[in-house]
Amino acid sequence: MFLIEDKNFLTEEQKSYIDNYILGNVSRTKTAEIPFFLQPNAVPKENKDNMLFPLLTHVLINRPEDRADGEFLNSKYGNFFLDVVTSFFKKNNIKYDEILRMCLNFSFNNGNKKTLSHIDHDYAHKQLIIYLNNCDPESYTVIKNNKKEIKIKPEIYKGVCFDGVEHYNISPTYNFRLVLVCTFR
Repeated sequence: MFLIEDKNFLTEEQKSYIDNYILGNVSRTKTAEIPFFLQPNAVPKENKDNMLFPLLTHVLINRPEDRADGEFLNSKYGNFFLDVVTSFFKKNNIKYDEILRMCLNFSFNNGNKKTLSHIDHDYAHKQLIIYLNNCDPESYTVIKNNKKEIKIKPEIYKGVCFDGVEHYNISPTYNFRLVLVCTFR
């Protein structure tokens, strides 16, 4: 199985931008600048039981099937996060043909222990998740590899890249979990 974890690929400028403009600052004297939107279900198309798994999201690049003609970026923050993703790809010598989707997912204690297991697309792809804040260290990303589950511990500024396989995340019991999700081929 393809799996890369890297904790040292962001520049100090990128970290500072995330801290100051995406999260706001640590002293909370400044609010976060980026808007997030309620998504009632983390995995709507696979939620056959109609259970709620709410989170907040900010779509940077829509899925190809959801884009208007000629549309690529869906957010003024898109170029910054493309640079972040490119930093990870360059450092880890990852080549890609197309970014399929990119968003920020803001999850919190919503009463559910975990999200539903899911695969992000119905076609071949790879996935990159970058943890953007210090969150509950037990809010793992769990990747299913055959019958084995691989737990990825969330650590600020860590990126994890893996095949487009079934996965889920454990909900934080306190604070919140902010990740950049990028799918590509």
